[in-house]
Amino acid sequence: MSNRTAGAEAGPPAGGRGGVRAAAYGRRRFAHPGADLGASVGASLGAILAAPLALCGAIAPAAAQVPYTTAIEGAPGGLAAELNLVSELKKGLREYPTRAALRRAAEMDAATIRKALSDAGYYAASVKAEVGLEGAADGAAEGGEAKDSETPAARVAFKVAPGPSFFITEHRVIYGDDFEGRPASFEEAGLKTGAAADGAALRLRQLEFLNHLLENGYPDAKIVSRRAVADLDEGTATAVFTFRSGPKARFGEIAFEGLEKTRPSYLRRLDTWETGEDYDQSKLAAYRDRLAATGLFSTIDPTIGERGEDGLAPVTVRVVERRRRTIGAGASFSTDEGPGGRLFFENRNLFGRGENLRIEGRGSELEQSLNFNAARPAPRLSGEFFANLAFLNETTDAFNARTLSIAGGVSRGWLDDRLETRGALALETSSVESDAEDRERTYFVSSPLSVSWNSENDLLNPTRGVNAAFTVTPYTGSDTFVQSTLAGRARTHVGANDRFTLAGRALLGATIGDGLLDLPRNKRYFAGGGGSVRGFGFQEAGPLDEAGDPLGGRSLIEGAVEARAKVAKNIQLAAFVDAGSVSSSPFPNFTDEFFIGYGGGVRYFTPIGPIRVDAAFPLDQREADRAFQIYIALGQAF
Repeated sequence: MSNRTAGAEAGPPAGGRGGVRAAAYGRRRFAHPGADLGASVGASLGAILAAPLALCGAIAPAAAQVPYTTAIEGAPGGLAAELNLVSELKKGLREYPTRAALRRAAEMDAATIRKALSDAGYYAASVKAEVGLEGAADGAAEGGEAKDSETPAARVAFKVAPGPSFFITEHRVIYGDDFEGRPASFEEAGLKTGAAADGAALRLRQLEFLNHLLENGYPDAKIVSRRAVADLDEGTATAVFTFRSGPKARFGEIAFEGLEKTRPSYLRRLDTWETGEDYDQSKLAAYRDRLAATGLFSTIDPTIGERGEDGLAPVTVRVVERRRRTIGAGASFSTDEGPGGRLFFENRNLFGRGENLRIEGRGSELEQSLNFNAARPAPRLSGEFFANLAFLNETTDAFNARTLSIAGGVSRGWLDDRLETRGALALETSSVESDAEDRERTYFVSSPLSVSWNSENDLLNPTRGVNAAFTVTPYTGSDTFVQSTLAGRARTHVGANDRFTLAGRALLGATIGDGLLDLPRNKRYFAGGGGSVRGFGFQEAGPLDEAGDPLGGRSLIEGAVEARAKVAKNIQLAAFVDAGSVSSSPFPNFTDEFFIGYGGGVRYFTPIGPIRVDAAFPLDQREADRAFQIYIALGQAF
C-alpha cells in the first residue's frame, strides 16, 4: 500500500541538463596564450559584422505566430467544462511566436489542469501535454487564428488520466500552538463531516471549524493549513486541518472611544453578552448591528483586547457620531390634490440615550398637518417608547374636519426587527362638518394595536422584501366601534440585472359597530387618489351623494398591479392597473361595484430616490370624474 500527500509536486531530477551544464562551465581550460588574443580579435570582428545584421532584423517583419488547436482528452464527465476554463491555451487570449514557446505554455497549462483535478478530489490524476502538427484539413485554429497561412498549425492535446475519485474517511484536527480545552475533533465540536474530497467541501469544513473556535472562546483562532493524505491503492484520503487557537478568553468590560453626546451607560445596555461569558464572535457582530440600528454613528469598530490573568478580555468600541440634527423637505403634485410639500426637523440623541424628536409639517390643497413625534429606546425590551401630538385639517368634497390628537405607547421588535408589535393609547377630538347644517364635535379614546412585517431593503425604491401589517383599533367615546385594516405589498424581478419588475399591493378595511350614517365622516373609508386608486380624484372611487360628493363606507377593498421595465441606466417605464371598492357593509364585499383606473408613467432615478411621474385614467368615467389625473412624487408608488 502506498501513501502520498495530495498536491505535493516532485522537483527536477538531480542529474538534469542544468546540472550537466554547470559542471561543464566549472572545468578548468588550458590553452596557449595566443588563443586568448585570437578569441578577443574574433569577438571584435563578430561585433562589427553583427551590427548591420541586427539592424536588418529590427526592420524585418515580425515572425508569424504559430496557429494552434487545443483539446483536453480523458477528463471526467462532470469536469470537462471546468477544465476548459482553467486552460490559458483554451481561452486563446495569447499568441506564441515559436513552437517551443507554445510547448512551454502547454506544460504550464498541464500543471494547472492537474491542480484543478486535485481540487476536485482526483488526487492521483496525471496530465500530459503533447504538442504535434495539425492535419492539413484542420486549418481553423480553435485556440487562436493563424497569422500566416504558410505556417503549419500545431495541435496541443492534454492527455488526462484522472485516476479514482477519492473520498474522505477521516478528518483530523491539529493545532500549531499549545493550549488546553480546545475541541480535538469535528465530533467533539459537534460538527458534521462528509465524504466529499473536493477543495470546496474541505474549505467549507475548515471554515465551519474555525467559526466554532471563534464562537466558543477563541478570538485569535486562525487557519494555518489544509491538506489531504491520499491512499492511492484504496482511493481514500485523510483530511488534515491545522489551526492556531490562541488562549481562551471571556468577555470583559466595554469601553468606548470617540463618544461626544452619547452616554456610555445607554450603549452598554445594548450588549448581547454577560460579563464573564466565553467570547463569541457572533455576539460581538450582533452588538455592532445593535449600535448601527440606533442611527447615531457613522463608524463602529468593536475589537477584543488582551486577556488579563483572570481570562477577561475588555471590548473596545471606536465610534464616530453622526450629525444629530437634520432638516429636510419634499414636494409633490397631483391634479386631484394640487401641489403639496413637507418640511421636517429631526434631532437624534436628544439627551444622550438615543432619544429622537421629529417635527413634521405637510400641506396640500386638501390636507394640512403638523406632527410632533418623540421616541426613546427601550434596550432591554428590544423596542422603544413613543409619544405623538398631531393636528390635522382636512378640506375635502366629502367633509371638513379639524382634529387634535395625543397618543403614547410602546413597540417591540422581533426576528432582527423585521417583525414589530405596537400598542398605544390615544385621545382625540374632532370638529366635523359635511355641509353647512351638519356639524358635530366628537371625542374618542382608542387603543391601536398592530403587528407588522417589513423586510424591504429601501424606503423609496424597495427592490426586494415584503411589507405587511394588520391593525385593530377599538374606539369608545362619542360612538363605540372597532376598525381594522390588513395591508401588504411585494414585488418580483425577471430578466438580466432585474430589468423587469412586477409589483403589487392590497388593502382590506372593516368597521364593526355603528351603521354607516352613525359613523363620523372622518372615520369612514374612502378610495381614490395617488396613494389609492389612481385615475380617480381624491376619495372619489366610491359611491357619491346627490351633490356628487363622496359618501365613504364602512369597508374597503384596494388592489394594484404595476409592471416596470428599465430602459436606460436611470430611466424606468411603468404601466399599472388600480382597483378599489367602498361598501356600506361592515366587512369587505367583493360583489360591490369596483372602480378601476389604469395608466403609465416614468421613473427617473436620482441619488436620493426615483422621481415618479404617472398619468392615470378611469376605466368607466362618470360625469363627475375627470378624464385623467397626473401624479408627480418622490419614490415608487409601492
